[in-house]
Amino acid sequence: MDGVVTDTADVHAAAWKDLFDEVLPDLAVTPTPSFDTAVDYRRYVDGRSREDGVRAFLASREIELPEGEADDPGDHRTVRGLAARKQRLFNERIAVTGAMAFPSSVALLRRLRAVGLPTGLVTSSRNSRAVLEAAGVSDLFDVQVDGRDALRLSLQGKPDPSMFLEAAHRLGVDPAHCVVVEDAVAGVRAGAAGGFGLVVGVDRTGNRAELLAGGAQIVVEDLAGLAFDTAIADSSEDWCGDASLGADAWLLTYDGFDPALEGTREALCTLGNGYWATRGSSPGSTADGVHYPGTYLAGVYNRLTSDIGGRVVENEHLVNVPDWTSLTLGPAGGTEYSPGSAEMVSHHQELDLRRGVLTRV
Repeated sequence: MDGVVTDTADVHAAAWKDLFDEVLPDLAVTPTPSFDTAVDYRRYVDGRSREDGVRAFLASREIELPEGEADDPGDHRTVRGLAARKQRLFNERIAVTGAMAFPSSVALLRRLRAVGLPTGLVTSSRNSRAVLEAAGVSDLFDVQVDGRDALRLSLQGKPDPSMFLEAAHRLGVDPAHCVVVEDAVAGVRAGAAGGFGLVVGVDRTGNRAELLAGGAQIVVEDLAGLAFDTAIADSSEDWCGDASLGADAWLLTYDGFDPALEGTREALCTLGNGYWATRGSSPGSTADGVHYPGTYLAGVYNRLTSDIGGRVVENEHLVNVPDWTSLTLGPAGGTEYSPGSAEMVSHHQELDLRRGVLTRV
């Protein structure tokens, strides 16, 4: 979780603008557009380390600077020098404005901790501890991975998933069982690239489309709108993907299409005969952040060695053979229908466990 706990985005954006308004006249050979606190902040620096932010923004203006040394002062025209200058400008501003915690973020964190779910903070900032203490929320995270950890452990910054994977490792939780909550596009891309179970984007600045394009499966304007009771409760209805059990206990019935629950539904609606099985994914769907179609053969495995956050893990996985459920529907000459698309007006799915028949309307 990053960028949704303390309201310092405006302070960061203002500090970046102070920096580039100060140095661009000296660095640009020709007249160059100034730093835009809305567009440029989101596109080039939000969620990134200071050095990566300097590189990305200057590259957008076709400006390249030497890297410099780690201890370069703020008046040096190097990547590290400008990063140091930005840090000083941020410190000056935060000393005046302070840090404010979003009430909805604090409420969500307290609810998660109340049911025993571990929480972690992942941020490229090297000011996280001071900011969290100033906002009074440092006790709400079991682990913190910040910019200082990234330097010490040589972790790549977002959109690389290394920092998120390190946090999952410290929590002792498989990334596939973790939820990433991010308001920065770079952070959303990192969560998607790391194979995390759910990536939630928080749109506070009108960048919903960018968050979705980056890999967010759900986008909310405020964490107060994030309904998570189904995902973490342990009632008989929740584990089966919010199915309606009805009077006939042999029927699992789903009305409506929910991307957040589709993975669970696909797994539970898998059909097989003891020799092979096919996941209950929508025909014609492809592997993405929502769907994972697959057919598996008993006794056919693949040994895979993966590097996860610097740890080498070896597992044997069932082999996903070529998908045969390739039926697609759509109007002649038009776009194919797909679950969750704007053309969908209803979705009904029913699994008859007694007969082993899955029906989708």
